[in-house]
Order: sequence, then C-alpha cells, then structure tokens
Amino acid sequence: MKVHTFIGADSTQAMRKVKESLGNDVTLLSCRRVNDGVELVVGVEAVATAPAQPRLVVPTHQQNSDDARRRLQGELAKTRTGLEQTARGTQWISESAKNPSGRQAIEFLKTLDIEPHIASALIKRLPENESGDLQQELMHSLLRKAIRTLPTPGEGVTALVGPPGAGKTTTIAKIAADFVRRGYRNDIALITTDTHRIAAEEQLRIYGNIFQVPVHAASTATEAAELIKMLNHKKYLLIDTAGVGIRDDRGLAQLHDLFAVLPDIDVFLTLPADREHHVQREIVERFRQMPLNGVVATNLDQAVRLGALLSVLIQSRLPAVWYSDGPRVPEDIQCAEAKALISHAWRLGRDFNRRKPSDDREVYDRTGVVA
Repeated sequence: MKVHTFIGADSTQAMRKVKESLGNDVTLLSCRRVNDGVELVVGVEAVATAPAQPRLVVPTHQQNSDDARRRLQGELAKTRTGLEQTARGTQWISESAKNPSGRQAIEFLKTLDIEPHIASALIKRLPENESGDLQQELMHSLLRKAIRTLPTPGEGVTALVGPPGAGKTTTIAKIAADFVRRGYRNDIALITTDTHRIAAEEQLRIYGNIFQVPVHAASTATEAAELIKMLNHKKYLLIDTAGVGIRDDRGLAQLHDLFAVLPDIDVFLTLPADREHHVQREIVERFRQMPLNGVVATNLDQAVRLGALLSVLIQSRLPAVWYSDGPRVPEDIQCAEAKALISHAWRLGRDFNRRKPSDDREVYDRTGVVA
C-alpha cells in the first residue's frame, strides 16, 4: 500500500484534493487538525500495471436492449404497486363487510395505513356495539400495547446495522451529540467498521472532530474486538457499520461474523420509514441473521404515512428504541414512544387523505370505505 498525505483548509477541501489526485478507491488512515487546517493520510493499494486494453464499445443494439430492460423493470414495479393497492382495497372492503359495527375503528386503522391483515386481528379484540369514539380510543390502547419500545441505552456498546442510505452514520452522530450536549463528552467514543468507503469514514471523523469525540476505525472483526477492549474505560461506545443491501449475502455474512466475536453489545437495525411495507419487512427478515435487540426508525420526515413501519414493528415484535424525523444534529432524534409514533402516524394519515387525488377517493367511495 502506498501512503499519501493531503492538507486542506478543512476536511472538505482536503477530501477534494484526495479525489482529484487518487480517485475514490482509497483507504482513510488518519484525519487530524494541523496548523494549516486538516491533514488526511490515505493509502492506495499498489497494483501491477498492465498493457492498455482497447476500449470496449457497446453495440447500439445492446444499449437499446438495456434501455428496454430498465423500462420493463419500471413497468413491472408500477404493476406490482398497483396490484398491491388493489389487493389492499379488497381486504379493507372485506373487513368492513365482516365488521359493520367496527366501522370507525376500521377507518382509524386505514387512515394510519396499517396492513389490513394486522388491522383484522386488532379489530377482533374490540368489544362489539361500542360507540365510534370509544372504538378509536380502545384501538389506540391496543396499538400502544402491540408496539414495543425500549429505553435508550446510556452505557455499554451499541452497533447500528442496516441497508445503504438508512441513516446509520447520521443517527450515530445525533446520539453522540446528545451525549456531548448533556456533558458526557469524555464518556463516549465512536468506532466505524465501514472502512471501504472513504466518504463514510470521513463523515464520522468530521462529526468526531466537531464534537471532540475520539473516532476509531476497524477493518476486521478482530480489530473491532481489540478496540472495544482498549476503550473499556469509556462508558458508551457507538459502532457504525457498512450499509448492506438485502441481496448482499456476503455483506450480511460479514456482519454476522463481526457480531459473533463481539459479545454483550446492543445491535439495532436502522430501518427507513419511507420504504414500502414489503421492503421494510424484507429488511427486517434479512437482518435478523444478526442478534437484533431493536429498531431505530429513520426518515420519518420523508414518509408519506407510517402504517408500514407500525405494521413491521407489530409483526416483528422488535422494540423501537429511537426514531429520527429530520436531518438536524442532534435535534431530530427522539426516544421511541408508542403513543408518539401513533400520534405522528395519525397526523400524516389525515394529511394524506386531504391530499388524496380525486380518482383515489372515487375508488374508495364506490366500495363504501371512505378514508
């Protein structure tokens, strides 16, 4: 590995120099403040030079084929969404027909966008022939009991896992910033195992510099275990991991191996609330290969409705720990409370119904299930 040093007025300028000179395929070795600004030390794997190869020209017919395939995938995705919406509408019609006395409870759950089969199970637990207002109050209570939550940890080791773009690094920054704000700067440290993407490691180091909190990198499970032992004088350690897609079997296996050698830590799944229900459900199923202790819900500010998130929490029985509802650090993170999540979902659902296009309303009007 060849080592290079770059200095910039700040980390952004230094990173720009790195990318202009070496590209993105580099490993960040250190990041520290110097008299002239910020110094980045990066490493580049040495590779044997090979004779220049002729540039591959993609035939026009292949490009057309690729474009056609992408269009087909887009159409299939739209078709799937349409079929799912139709099936959900049919399920709500059926539920309304089976439970005419529970109409207001059904409307409440439908506004939240709870999955119909979960709504059906909840409605069966309601007493019959109660007033509409009491139905809604009782359903609030049933939902609060069905959605589990955990107190936020204040010591030990916490690791966040999840798909790319779920907001793991930003969430860790928010948690760390909250600790610093409450006067516990010297009690925490940050560890990243996402050492392959320089931007991810750099982002965490920038937050560490801002908060004056130490940031360490571990490229292997063994290194991570050694770091945790070395930092055992700290009250609380936060571990950021690489984003792993639900089809990335190798990445999931690497995460499993990581936690196999890191005993006694809390592993929380970072779950984006703005994804569709079937996507959130599959994320949970795939990451359950790890010893998950709970869920950190993110992107609540980007979600149209929260029924998918609430449904997945109820189905999985995984407790919610934090939820993030905006980009600000550390303001936009909250300790998860079932009552607050349900109230947030209710506000979003009512706003959604007010904005609903007229053709959607006509579908529901014809079925007799008006949202």
